[in-house]
Amino acid sequence: MIAEARACSEQLAFGLRALKNAIRDLTPEQLAYVPPGFANSIATLVLHVAATEVVVCEQITGKQAPADLRKAVLLDRYTPAPGGPIAFADPGETVESLTEKLERARAELTAVLEQLTEADLERGFPISAGGRPQPLTFFLHLLPFHLASHYGQVMIIRRFFQPSA
Repeated sequence: MIAEARACSEQLAFGLRALKNAIRDLTPEQLAYVPPGFANSIATLVLHVAATEVVVCEQITGKQAPADLRKAVLLDRYTPAPGGPIAFADPGETVESLTEKLERARAELTAVLEQLTEADLERGFPISAGGRPQPLTFFLHLLPFHLASHYGQVMIIRRFFQPSA
């Protein structure tokens, strides 16, 4: 694995462990809860993280991910774009179902990262159809930041489940 991809992969591995630890003891009701003034539940945020990893795989490879994976992370319901709406998670998502979807998306991404070459660092990839191409390093830096920002949102929502002092 090239150094830039390895750094991304290591940061994502840390982030995935943190996110899985953050949700490990939550009930389906807690995962589905949308606090007042918030737009998303924890389940929706987790699936969005997974969906983004799948979309980045698709951008880099130029191929669509397997249909069952796209459906599992809700890509059949929306095409993520900066500022675009996030598809809401279905009721009844569990820690186990979310973890499985995260791990499937991560396996797909890891396979793509392992295939990158130094020459790929020079290629540009559009973020959206017709969009200005961004260098591969943009995506390699975006993914850990994206995961960390949504991990932070998950931790904020978790505070709603703590007893009042």
